[in-house]
Amino acid sequence: MTQANHYSHNKDAILPQTEAQQYDVAAFRDVNYTAYRAELRELRLQLLMMQEWVMQKDKRVAVVLEGRDAAGKGSTASGITHYLNPKSAQVVSQGVPTPKHMRNWLGTYYKMMPQAGNITIFDRSWYSRAIVQPALGFCSMRQYSYFMTHVNDWERRLVDEDVSLLKIYLSVSKEAQDLRFRIRQDSDLQYWKYSPTDRRAAERWQLLTYFKERMFAVTSTDYAPWVIIDSDNKHQARLNAIHYILSRFDYDGKDLSLRAVDANANASQKTRNVMVDGVLFRQMTPEQVSVLERIMIHV
Repeated sequence: MTQANHYSHNKDAILPQTEAQQYDVAAFRDVNYTAYRAELRELRLQLLMMQEWVMQKDKRVAVVLEGRDAAGKGSTASGITHYLNPKSAQVVSQGVPTPKHMRNWLGTYYKMMPQAGNITIFDRSWYSRAIVQPALGFCSMRQYSYFMTHVNDWERRLVDEDVSLLKIYLSVSKEAQDLRFRIRQDSDLQYWKYSPTDRRAAERWQLLTYFKERMFAVTSTDYAPWVIIDSDNKHQARLNAIHYILSRFDYDGKDLSLRAVDANANASQKTRNVMVDGVLFRQMTPEQVSVLERIMIHV
């Protein structure tokens, strides 16, 4: 794994106990689609083993997925839970918060924490108050300051109550975000994913960057550190996110060797069918598949 650039903090920020770091498995870089599907299957088998261990040991696992719009939070969450037993694995996706939720921000999320034997994935979380809400004027600066002052102690309480808290930030470049927005606008299946709020957030890129960096500086602690995963390639990000989650637990049968990636390092020279945004492309050559894969990593 490689260490990320250290994020600077403002003079009034609380010094962090640790620093946000990049999580990057070298074997996943520029992985071709065949190798990606093979490795994803192996990691999902490991996730099932981990889930069985969580259930047997009454563990409580909470995974936070944060990132800008179009960073791939929803697809990563569904990629994690796709084959897990839904009785003990849930995705919590943040909609428009109610006024009651806004007034009792951390208290509302405290009630959403996983019970013993459960895994909860947060597709956006309480950290909306650290970035999106202040940047877009959805909360007051008083509410923002209160959150930043209290969130570390609140998370310390969660950890003391045996919640395993994993915080993942999916980092997308402005160029990749713009491309994904265009794909969504032009897609018959994904047009609903693009909203005026997305456009406003994109226009305030630098302001969101300021709040993001302050979040890393203040809230990455030794008991709940931030991990940053590059999500310009969604396939690579998905593999890294699952690999990171698995790496944090010593479950029975743990095996994170990358045999599937190694075995599929060279793509087949045969033609194959490829599905992109609901459209089936038949008998694509390796060269044609390579072109389509540059689109698929954003879908």
